[in-house]
Amino acid sequence: MTSIACVGCSKSFTSKNQLFRHLHQSAETCLSPDEYKDFLASTTQTSKREKIGVLYGYLPGTDYRFLDQHIIGNADSLLGIEGGKHAAWLVTQAIDAVSHGIIDGGSNFISENLRPWSAAEADDSKINRSYGSITRVSECVAQDPYTGAITEVLCTNAVPFYVDDEPYSENGNDTDDNNHNQEKQITKKTRAWVKSVNEQLDRMLAEMASARHSLSTAPDSIHEWSPGMIRVFGRVSIPQKKFNAEIDVTHRRMDYCLPADFLYAHPREGLSETSEQSSALSCQEFCDSLPSFFPDNALYSADSLHDEPSSNDIPSGNMKAYLHRMKQIMKRITKQQIDENATAHLGKECSRKSKKKKGTQNTSSNAANSNDDSHENTTQPSTSMQLPKRKRYHNFCPKILAHDYLAFRRVDRMYHRATIRVDTNSSSTDKEPIPTISSTRINGRPIIIFSLTGDMFLQEQVLRLMGLLIAICRGVIDDDIIECMFDEEYTNLVPAPPAPHIGLVSGEATYTTWEGRIKTILNARRTDRYPFVGRSLGWNDDEVVRAVEEWEKIVLHEVGRSWYWKGEGKDGRLIEEMQWSDNVLHPWARRTRELLDDYRVWKAFREIHAPVSTSFLPPLESIDQAVPPLFEKVLFYLRQADASGMWPSTTPNRQLVMLSTLHEESQARAISSIHLQAKKNVESQSSAYSFREGNGGASGSFSVGFMPDERCSQPKGNTLFPELVKAAFELELALCPDREPSSTIAINRNAQFRPHTDKGAGAGQSTSLIVGLGNYVGGELVVEGVKKDIRYKAIEFDGWKER
Repeated sequence: MTSIACVGCSKSFTSKNQLFRHLHQSAETCLSPDEYKDFLASTTQTSKREKIGVLYGYLPGTDYRFLDQHIIGNADSLLGIEGGKHAAWLVTQAIDAVSHGIIDGGSNFISENLRPWSAAEADDSKINRSYGSITRVSECVAQDPYTGAITEVLCTNAVPFYVDDEPYSENGNDTDDNNHNQEKQITKKTRAWVKSVNEQLDRMLAEMASARHSLSTAPDSIHEWSPGMIRVFGRVSIPQKKFNAEIDVTHRRMDYCLPADFLYAHPREGLSETSEQSSALSCQEFCDSLPSFFPDNALYSADSLHDEPSSNDIPSGNMKAYLHRMKQIMKRITKQQIDENATAHLGKECSRKSKKKKGTQNTSSNAANSNDDSHENTTQPSTSMQLPKRKRYHNFCPKILAHDYLAFRRVDRMYHRATIRVDTNSSSTDKEPIPTISSTRINGRPIIIFSLTGDMFLQEQVLRLMGLLIAICRGVIDDDIIECMFDEEYTNLVPAPPAPHIGLVSGEATYTTWEGRIKTILNARRTDRYPFVGRSLGWNDDEVVRAVEEWEKIVLHEVGRSWYWKGEGKDGRLIEEMQWSDNVLHPWARRTRELLDDYRVWKAFREIHAPVSTSFLPPLESIDQAVPPLFEKVLFYLRQADASGMWPSTTPNRQLVMLSTLHEESQARAISSIHLQAKKNVESQSSAYSFREGNGGASGSFSVGFMPDERCSQPKGNTLFPELVKAAFELELALCPDREPSSTIAINRNAQFRPHTDKGAGAGQSTSLIVGLGNYVGGELVVEGVKKDIRYKAIEFDGWKER
């Protein structure tokens, strides 16, 4: 029999396949460094790689974590991990380095062996990760900028692990079966691979640190600059090519670390009547009364949990009531109060429909039972329960509108996950201790960790949900603002205040469906559900779980310490909290109280007049019917067009954002109904006279002017109302003589709009210009929640970005 020998160790093999298997396992010791690098290059082609899932976590560098997102300086001067996309790119580069045998990059590791970081290049590479947004191609679902992650899953390709079919033994005495031997080999190889990748990542971060010659680009701080942190925990083989780490997520968890100061209502703020907090409590007493507990009661079990509960582990009566109310607020934000009997009746109806589909006969006996059930439901006392429900979160994302499909989301749970107390005089990275700024600082300040779970989160959704929770708990707004923000029939935009981005961190992603398909655990948790069967180890390995728990401890500690970045005031309050309260919370509360009062009036009138109309409001004041001379000509031709009976129809896309009531209907159609019709393309252009007066009737919206694209037909309004077209453009020139003239103008009559953007409808204009004419009450323009009277008052705003 012909044999083939390895030139490195002289061991003989009976076939080339056995030789290559031997080289995959021990080529690094058998071959010279140059031969080993050539060997890896020849065996790491895409066709010879396998699809793998990588579990890793990261925290952005201080340049990004403490960057004011509204005042961004020179981006080239910012160093460190930028965010999730950058961290994923670094992991792929480290994996490529390990795959190609680059085990020591030296002082010029990045410049010589890896491509420089480029966000555009990362987009082109289509990095597939849990918190990515490339598949959905929408900024609305992109991960919040400069956000870290406790764990995330990345899909990429790598050189597969090869194992011997022969029994494997470290001491020569192992007699376990072949499956157990393979498990031991893969465990050993996986851990060695993870160690190598982490060493490469450490070198890359060291390169970033050495590239920073001065701290001039960082804000004044008592903290030491850091490039950020990143750590790989494990790797699994993904045999299914269709698995997508971004879109196949069953649930995502987002965490927010919040100092207790934010929930404390200072006496001078003026508490609402619904606030449970006693103003007699000082901030120190409020913080002391919060009990400490840890995520899943397991994170610090080795060294921090008490054997017996201390007095601080049990909340007092007042604090217990406060925490209970906070829990009820979180439930109202995520769930809907549903009548239990209605739910049972709905379940029976679904069951009957299911039986009919299967061919079950509906006998007279069944019909009698059905009638009995119906009668029983009407006589029993009504009880209610809270159930998850999809809601429109357009008030919680600045880049989305109520009628957009992505706005219709479901948050499964929002809960108080932990309360920890961060020692700010020590660092998990063994850096210099942080000096105490004031002797009156809050001692043992609690950091409350809130968690939210859902299938997908919009950008800034978590920040604004937290901002709303803080506002209600703090007493600056009444809790019926929740109903106002989620009422689908209420068309006004009522944005929620964004909490600071410092406390936001992505938690973890779960893949329940795919775990069953590939029989592998895809998030770090202790379970023996899927034992090793010869492919790869899941992330239920005890070493992986312990590594993730320790990493979570580090991340939460660092994020908690981040709130001290700007220091403390003389009264012990965090400067970050004071600035956010003064610049965001209280200005928002002043504006929103007015919007909430309007909603209450609207709701009260709707309940009285619901059978007639849900959108009409009676005149509440008299108006001056005098017309300023500047507007007389346009108003004259507008009224002529109205009386002509030739008012043009409205396009389907424009009608989608208009509130309207058909003649045969008693109330305005809900956004869900209109959105469904638009999605199915069943709604044709709406006749101007198909709607009732006072509800968008005999009007709609049409454009006049010139469409610059030759493929577009010119507006019909040009030939229908030429005098109106001329007068409208003359009015624009008179109102804003220094403004570049528009190519088209939108003309609306009796139109009530849902929140929307112009999306560049100004045909080249950087800002939109609007003015109202005629006799009407109300009708203000609301831009991002701020009312602006436009009756005979021209207003400019950014129609591209502002809703």
